[in-house]
Amino acid sequence: MNYLSRDDILDLHGYVVERFGGRLGFNSHDRLVSLIAAPGLTMFGEQLYSDLPAKMAALCFALIKNRPFRSGNEATALLAALRFAAINNHAIDDVVALSAELLATSRSERTQDTLVDWLSDHLLPTGTTPPE
Repeated sequence: MNYLSRDDILDLHGYVVERFGGRLGFNSHDRLVSLIAAPGLTMFGEQLYSDLPAKMAALCFALIKNRPFRSGNEATALLAALRFAAINNHAIDDVVALSAELLATSRSERTQDTLVDWLSDHLLPTGTTPPE
């Protein structure tokens, strides 16, 4: 399993702010460190998040709910999800729908578990086509 680094997240956030506007900077560097660690967390020697959808949901949920950046947290979560999938040889079959799911998460209309379920249904190994 490949994970996003601090620099990866900062690069994605920088792109979001440059492309779409907003303010660079942290609300909390500790929150950034925490969300980067979230997908790989273990408890009693076992992975807390067992598969790619669960790890992606942990990362996105932490980015959206913990709001480490002054602005652009949701857009950064979207790009982080796409990048996390890509570095693990997967893709999302409907990026627009993922964006809507992440916005719903930011409004507390989705839980981390419902995000895991959505990602499980829409994550495809790279090189496959979605079912008709």
